[in-house]
Amino acid sequence: MTHEPVQVEGGEVVPLEPRRRQVRHGELEASRARIVAAADDTRRRIERDLHDGAQQRLISLALEVQGTLAMTPSELTELRARLSRIGTGVLEVIDELRRIARGIHPAVLTDGGLAPALTTLTHRSPVPVVLDVQVGDRMPESIEVAAYYLVSEARANAAKHSQASVVRVQVAARERVLRILIRDDGIGGADPARGSGLVGLSDRVEALGGTIDVSSPAGGGTTIRVRMPVAFRR
Repeated sequence: MTHEPVQVEGGEVVPLEPRRRQVRHGELEASRARIVAAADDTRRRIERDLHDGAQQRLISLALEVQGTLAMTPSELTELRARLSRIGTGVLEVIDELRRIARGIHPAVLTDGGLAPALTTLTHRSPVPVVLDVQVGDRMPESIEVAAYYLVSEARANAAKHSQASVVRVQVAARERVLRILIRDDGIGGADPARGSGLVGLSDRVEALGGTIDVSSPAGGGTTIRVRMPVAFRR
């Protein structure tokens, strides 16, 4: 006959194994949250390095090309045309680098918070987005980042796969819970298990103690519901 280890607390006998499982679960959740935070820190550092390093050097190069073009005699038409093409190419690379940096970690999210970041995101959407954000105070960065990329991925999926004509996004923070509802009027049939970017986002949401539900019946559009606990910044 085996006996489950126990400990006595305040005169009460308490089984140890459930307590150990609870502690291990808490440690696992904390570990997952630290991994998410570390990934966000890395994204932010890369975005900053691109902005302060490569992007600034390219801007300096573009200005130098423009200065050289201005000093080039007008009769050297072929050289002026080449310099003009080089200048245009450098400006195009700068624009592409900015788009990459925004995708890695949008600066507007760090500086302004979730509402302005989502507004900027929807303005660049190839599919019309009806956005309703009610969040009030700033939330922990990990929550804001998760919400931002969730909306970004849902918008991208709607543009690439769902044939949707509109995406409706509602984001509201009440009673220490952030609720996100994303709906499109596309063809449905989305399956996160088939390699969708929503798989990684689901892991992120769950690592933050949240839940995500995806409903996408064929012909019925796609609906994503997310709940994440939040502690507002003071």
